[in-house]
Amino acid sequence: MRSEPSWTRTHALSIHVLPAAFPRAGTSPGGVPEVPPPEAFKNKAERVKWMGELSERMVWEKGQSDGPFPDAKAGIRVEEKGLWSVVLRIRRKEGVKGTGRKGVTLIATHPIGFHKETWGPLFELLIQFTESESSPIRIEEIWSLDAFNHGDAALINGSYLPRLPDRSDYGRDLANFLLHHLPDSVDTLGKDLPFHLLRLASATTSARIKNGFTDRTLVALGHSLGGDATAICGISYPKLFSALILMETTLFPPSRNSPKRRTTIILGTMGRRSWWDSREEAKKALLKSPLFQAFDPAVFDAYVEHGMYQDDKTGKVHLKCPPAAEASEYTESRTMNEGWELLPTLDDSVELRWVMGGTDEASNLVGGRDIARLTVWRRPTNASNVRIPGGGHLIVQEKPREVAEDIALFLSHKYSSNGEDKKRKSKM
Repeated sequence: MRSEPSWTRTHALSIHVLPAAFPRAGTSPGGVPEVPPPEAFKNKAERVKWMGELSERMVWEKGQSDGPFPDAKAGIRVEEKGLWSVVLRIRRKEGVKGTGRKGVTLIATHPIGFHKETWGPLFELLIQFTESESSPIRIEEIWSLDAFNHGDAALINGSYLPRLPDRSDYGRDLANFLLHHLPDSVDTLGKDLPFHLLRLASATTSARIKNGFTDRTLVALGHSLGGDATAICGISYPKLFSALILMETTLFPPSRNSPKRRTTIILGTMGRRSWWDSREEAKKALLKSPLFQAFDPAVFDAYVEHGMYQDDKTGKVHLKCPPAAEASEYTESRTMNEGWELLPTLDDSVELRWVMGGTDEASNLVGGRDIARLTVWRRPTNASNVRIPGGGHLIVQEKPREVAEDIALFLSHKYSSNGEDKKRKSKM
């Protein structure tokens, strides 16, 4: 696995694994469906029909798994085999004690279809900003967690990936890491860690649930799918967090549910191409899409470099997250609805910062700008928000510098030397 002792002048990078949360949410049997290649069908219409029927079936199965009395035909069950989580760690090589700076630990989660490394360019910028002489803070550690069916985690879990994922499981994986596997700072800051992160003593976990971290100031960064997971985790375990920075979440009220729209998104995602002869060919093909054309070049390079792997048998380059696994994430709405309803219950002591896209299309996934405006004020106390001009739903990928600047400003204001949180002007 990847290890870069000199990732930046001040920080080192490494990759680690740990058991994922267990048990998982219920799923129908069969694993992630494999979509046959286009040549397996007589024509395009036949392929579209096949994927459409599969999409409708998966949405129905997920609806059954979310209900109190699932239809026996759906075969809903809880998997007996455990999965793995993969986390990227960025650590400061030198401590901050005696420097007069505030040390901060960050934990990040990503959107559907992406992976922990697509945060990389933003992390580099954030470190650059906070290492300046004028900054009152220093980033002691950053941890970036793959969803279990994305990135390196998708490769490790392989054939054990469930047919129907659940967004709440990403939140449980986040809680599992923070409560059971993130070592105390005295054991980590400035030090290397083993590849396999060991489980902590139960007394440590209990103390964290009750009192939070005594040796860290933890701030969570959650984007889209990851923002939903982070919100759920923060609501469940508020003592762990000093602040949540939520970016373009897909939390929305039940009144905006649309199974037909979900089926359309699943169908479009499932039909994506997932392999190429080389990374160069992949780059050329992907850059024909307006979605990837809007990406910051450094983020796009990270997506191609770390979101794909080369098959040793064929030599072809494949996406680590299969399109069918990505598509299956859209079968659910329950977690987004529950998260939206529960936002007002987030403990007022946890500061809430919303970073939203500035374009008209940014909030289409949750029902438009009016819904987004309601969402960012669901928990009005100790909350603020900003819209990033020109940014869409994928603001971290499109505008890493602007988002990093806002995060650095937020952290600098919150943890300035006088210890008082500064009020930030709302943009929504």
